[in-house]
Amino acid sequence: MSATRRLLTAALGLATLVAAPRAASAAEYEIFIDIDDEESLYDLYVTNQISEDTFNTLVELRRRGVDLNEATREELYTLPNLSFEDVDRILAYRAEVGVIHAPADLLAAEVLDQRKLGSILTFIRANDQRRKLTATHGWVRYQTAYTPTDTTVPPMALQARITTLRQLTIGGAGFVTRQRPGNPAWDPTREAMVADPMQARVHLPKFFAQWDTDRWGVIAGTYRIGFGQRLVFDTSDRYTPNGFYLDDAIYRPTTLGVQCRESAGELPASPCSGAAGDLYGTADFRWRDSLRGVAIGAKHLDLPVGWMQLYAFGSWQSRQVYQYDVADVNTCEDARDSNLCPSPPVFVGDPGDPLAPTSTHKFQTLPNMYDELLGGANVSWFYDRRTHVGITGYGATAVWKLEGAELDFKGPATRPFGGAWGAIGADMSWGERWSDLAVEVARSFDSMATARTLSEGADYGGGGFAGIARHTTTLGRHELELSARYYDQDYANPFAGSIAEADEFNGNRHRDEAGGRVRYNARLIDRLDLRAFADFWVNPSDSTPKFRGFVRSDFDATPWLRPGLWLAYRNTDLRAGSFGGCINTAGLDETPRQEDGSISYRSGCLSEVGQITARLGFRPARGKAKGKLSLTAQYQHEVIDDVSVDGRPRQDAAAFLILRSNPVGSFRLNARLRYLNEDLADNARQEHSLWTYIEGSYVFSRVFQARLRYDTFVWLDERDNTLARVPSPEHRLRLQLEARF
Repeated sequence: MSATRRLLTAALGLATLVAAPRAASAAEYEIFIDIDDEESLYDLYVTNQISEDTFNTLVELRRRGVDLNEATREELYTLPNLSFEDVDRILAYRAEVGVIHAPADLLAAEVLDQRKLGSILTFIRANDQRRKLTATHGWVRYQTAYTPTDTTVPPMALQARITTLRQLTIGGAGFVTRQRPGNPAWDPTREAMVADPMQARVHLPKFFAQWDTDRWGVIAGTYRIGFGQRLVFDTSDRYTPNGFYLDDAIYRPTTLGVQCRESAGELPASPCSGAAGDLYGTADFRWRDSLRGVAIGAKHLDLPVGWMQLYAFGSWQSRQVYQYDVADVNTCEDARDSNLCPSPPVFVGDPGDPLAPTSTHKFQTLPNMYDELLGGANVSWFYDRRTHVGITGYGATAVWKLEGAELDFKGPATRPFGGAWGAIGADMSWGERWSDLAVEVARSFDSMATARTLSEGADYGGGGFAGIARHTTTLGRHELELSARYYDQDYANPFAGSIAEADEFNGNRHRDEAGGRVRYNARLIDRLDLRAFADFWVNPSDSTPKFRGFVRSDFDATPWLRPGLWLAYRNTDLRAGSFGGCINTAGLDETPRQEDGSISYRSGCLSEVGQITARLGFRPARGKAKGKLSLTAQYQHEVIDDVSVDGRPRQDAAAFLILRSNPVGSFRLNARLRYLNEDLADNARQEHSLWTYIEGSYVFSRVFQARLRYDTFVWLDERDNTLARVPSPEHRLRLQLEARF
């Protein structure tokens, strides 16, 4: 047994020993969440304390806010740090008093302790349903970013949300982008697509009007929706969704993006040859295409026993698609194989001379490529808030918008190729005292088996089965969650959002996977937060066993000192002497790249990874600094079985230092330093960098907030693409202005 494997096996054994009783937090959050603003959430994300999915979920949850007077059990359950027992106490207290006038009422009534209530304050609100009909409140937020290499208008994003007439909420989000091509068209002469070059453009992809009460609701515009265990349909990013949610989410850039994305095409050489291909600039703000249409729900129709819930939803959404996920039906022999189904080139349009030789776009997400027509419904009967049965189903199809072309999806795309698709399933939940059980089974259907882009005689597609069961045990400050899942190889449902690992089968996470997982969350001796997780799964198509697990402990040593120790282990093939695959999809001899074509610095084939993280949190509990200063230090070390490294284990190291302060009034000052060295033994293979930022924010007259952030990123490794990179070091600015009324 190699030294690397002995170390990783020891880490796994320790993790299994510590986590033996296995329990789980209410929603799937990796740590105890205690933040004041979005920047605090962002720091949790970049320091690997939470995943990107958790970050996006909590950002959306904080922006929307959970109303203590109207939230369902499922909505309260999405709040961080709360157990089922906590949620049921809140609901029982609300039923007893009628109206929760302020979050502090929960502390006074001993529904929640001060620690838990303080940790969720930024996510909750308590609207009085008796407030004046004309009462109006809302916010407007503007964001922009800049780096000195930018040569055009900076990227911008504008959001607005207004609530009035007690139940009416309207809003939207608009963008100024500079790195997106124009709408593609089909050029029959070239038998290829043509799109105008990248330039500044204005987009309004998010807009909505929502009327929502505790009995019924309707939303028109962009929205998200989900039900049950998310096996049939979920776009909400919530752990236990039940209904629709408005959508105006914005995703800000976290790195610079490559500025030139063109290949030679019909030209002698690419416009991105030489220094032009190494120039980086501010990336655009992004959004996700969700649903755009109408959803209506009757949430509570009284019956002699229990109540009924009815939802219907429809969407006509113009969608963008990555250019390498598109197939030309007339030249594609088999959509599952990129070698047999090359994507049609996308030439850079020249409005002055459409026939002139030109270059081609590369690494682009193409806008307005197709309209997705979708309709669905949910019918559920509730015995009480913990026990129900329901049925959810939907159907969808894609209408391609390029006249003169026959286009379809390729295997790596999330949507099935060949025509219409959908799914139908049944779910149930049951709860009594300390026990909550949820089960969902589903059947998908698609048109891939009869697609023209499937090779003749291939046994593929047509739909498959899937199922998931989840049980949660809540005993005081302990929660134990056990779950099992099965996704057939043919369960090609792009709207499934249930529990699944990150590996994909032909573009979908919820395909070709069978596994079980256990999660634990506990508060011990009133000082120790313990979270543990273990997931074992296989791909039924090849029976490859895989494992991912972690144990995280944080201890309140004193009111001002909180140390922590975390262990994590992952193996993509547990068979002795076997190698299961890489994190990225590029081959070992290729340069891994992100979707925009920029270098993916988290590279290498990381089949087996053991990780240890030590943390130390300091927050003064006395004197003038009480509540105004916090300091967190973290060191993370990884031992990696990287097949691209011969004769030795690869070792990575990362160190973080985070400072948060509130020196005076409403002025806040935050700073962070991150040192990263991937592969300590070789400075010419992976990323080696130093990243720092400082941010200040100030609230004027309680209604207007200005936030300015400055980042410096220094590249320290000696790879060829790093040495050629411009700018180096990087200097970035980001400005956010927000008004509340």
